[in-house]
Amino acid sequence: MESMDENGKAMTKNYKGLEAQFAQMSHQFTQMSQQQRTTDFQLGQLTQTVGNMQNKGKFTSTTEPNPKEYCKAIKLRSGTSYQEPSIPKEHDGEEKKNMVEQEEKEDLSEHDEE
Repeated sequence: MESMDENGKAMTKNYKGLEAQFAQMSHQFTQMSQQQRTTDFQLGQLTQTVGNMQNKGKFTSTTEPNPKEYCKAIKLRSGTSYQEPSIPKEHDGEEKKNMVEQEEKEDLSEHDEE
């Protein structure tokens, strides 16, 4: 009879030990799940930051054709527009030629500086 009592006590002790191990493992699993969620969030932030860095200094892929021949327009994402200075609409042939030559010279001098 004593051996059955000892066996029962040993089994109870083993059972309690297993319960404690299960509780500890359950707690560790919960911590790992929380760490995984945190890691996923941080990875999302990192991906967004890298994407922003790659697009920095680049124009968007959507362009609109300029309806005016010599107009440089600026339109912000908010919809605000820059009011450009007025340019005479009609130029005679000589003035157009001079303007084109001047622009070409400016473009060449900008490239030379780089």
